[in-house]
Amino acid sequence: MILTHIYERICNYETVTWIFMKTAGIIAEYNPFHNGHEYHLAETRMQTGADYLVVIMSGDYVQRGEPAIFNKYLRTRTALMAGANLVLELPVFGAVSSAADFAGCAVGSLEKSGLVDILSFGSECGNLNFLKSQAEYTDTETEEISILIRQGLKKGLSWPMARAAAYETAGYGTISSSPNDILGTEYLKALKTLHSSMEPFPITRTDPGYHSKNRIGSFASATAARKAIEENDPDFLMEILPDFFFSCFEKEGCPAVTFDDFSAVLNEKLLNSSLKQLEDTSGMPKDLAAKLYKNRLRFLPARKLTKASKDRQYTYTRVSRSLLNFALGITKQELSAFKELGMCPWLRILGFKKDSALLLTKLKKNSDIPIITKTADASSILSGEALRLFEKHLLTSELYRMICEIKTGKSTKNEFTRSVILL
Repeated sequence: MILTHIYERICNYETVTWIFMKTAGIIAEYNPFHNGHEYHLAETRMQTGADYLVVIMSGDYVQRGEPAIFNKYLRTRTALMAGANLVLELPVFGAVSSAADFAGCAVGSLEKSGLVDILSFGSECGNLNFLKSQAEYTDTETEEISILIRQGLKKGLSWPMARAAAYETAGYGTISSSPNDILGTEYLKALKTLHSSMEPFPITRTDPGYHSKNRIGSFASATAARKAIEENDPDFLMEILPDFFFSCFEKEGCPAVTFDDFSAVLNEKLLNSSLKQLEDTSGMPKDLAAKLYKNRLRFLPARKLTKASKDRQYTYTRVSRSLLNFALGITKQELSAFKELGMCPWLRILGFKKDSALLLTKLKKNSDIPIITKTADASSILSGEALRLFEKHLLTSELYRMICEIKTGKSTKNEFTRSVILL
């Protein structure tokens, strides 16, 4: 009798399907989307046996401290064409932040969605046990390690190399200095902090290194792709970007955007801001703020200003993130408020596939945080600090759209009238 009752309770189609449904989550920027990303999506589905792929993607700005080369709608469309079932937007406060905060925001959002069973990420080493051990002993940075890192930076080492050398000198053994392995360890730390049941699953990268400007067959790094876009090298791009990218590009009609396109915005803000406003910027060290304030009458393109402000203490990326946060008006107080909200106050849907209706049903039922499909509805879904931060997030996207419209001379839909991409 009891067994019959249980059977009747679970013999609902959706319930039964959810029990056996496997979903993999992917944290991405797709800046731009290239063949390596298509490979990662395909391998994730094949190696994990996932029924659905959920991507949480940086919006119009990326973790390296620059605007995305193409807008989030083009990148969403290419991700869906490549096999993603659902694309969510990573809030700008997490996207333009340290590796730890980037990971915390992304992993936390996937966890709160109630959808994801597996967290798939690219890795240079592809060794989960190695990454777990690396995450374990880098979880807390001791004063000794901090001193050794600073010494390495003063010697001219990059931050990843200085960090790896510091841990080796301190007797921890070898740790990876590869960008995706570093991010992977941060994902593992975030999973541990959240007591998440998501299973980490590294996919070994087959493309050249993150910063490589070369290609191997049809694979190349995002760095190489951006360089080819900026230099207008269509032959190279035809080799390293999937065929459907170009039809998506024509559909969206968006221009390529670089940090230099924000030069006027950045210099105007420097000209009219106080030292305190610089110091209050998210991720901005006080000595860097002082240097920028002292040289505020020296007008330079954004990238040249970044290089001129960089020294052995701060990496190019650290300076670039600080400058971008300043241009966007993102403050330390706002980042702190974002963290107090768990770094995942909402889930915004950018696009999904029509055949993923079951996934969306599960999302609406299981999500622990508000889901936003229409930005115009945000005021009825969010409140207080969460609503204020969401509105700030939208303003940063509108600034990106303004730059695009100035470059093309064409009007585009704003964040309140733009529809979710449906394929």
